[in-house]
Amino acid sequence: MIVNLITGRTVWQGQAIESGKDLEMYINAAAIAHISDEMMAQMGIKPGQNIKIIAPDGDVVVKAVATKETLPEDTIYVPMGPWANRVVDPTTNSTAMPSYKNIPVEIMPTDEEVLDMPTLMKVYGKV
Repeated sequence: MIVNLITGRTVWQGQAIESGKDLEMYINAAAIAHISDEMMAQMGIKPGQNIKIIAPDGDVVVKAVATKETLPEDTIYVPMGPWANRVVDPTTNSTAMPSYKNIPVEIMPTDEEVLDMPTLMKVYGKV
């Protein structure tokens, strides 16, 4: 299913990043995709199930969580962090900041595992 991805900061992601990027707390706060109950039902996705997000600039596996906020139709939200960065276009268009909003992505259930941050960096050659 093709959906619109938006990213941003969350209180939980901010708290977890200060505690340590290699902790499970950070994975649980940032390696997630907030999805409406309706969209999860339509796709047969259960809360806590792994999903793959595929964008023109990369792909990543995260856990689906039921959003507590209202999202625009056909939109998912992933907190800023290394998992979101895997699918964000790095082009800045002279703004010095990539666009973290309105990214068309494909999402699908997967049996692939969510990688922790150190492993994610190693797999994608960032360390």
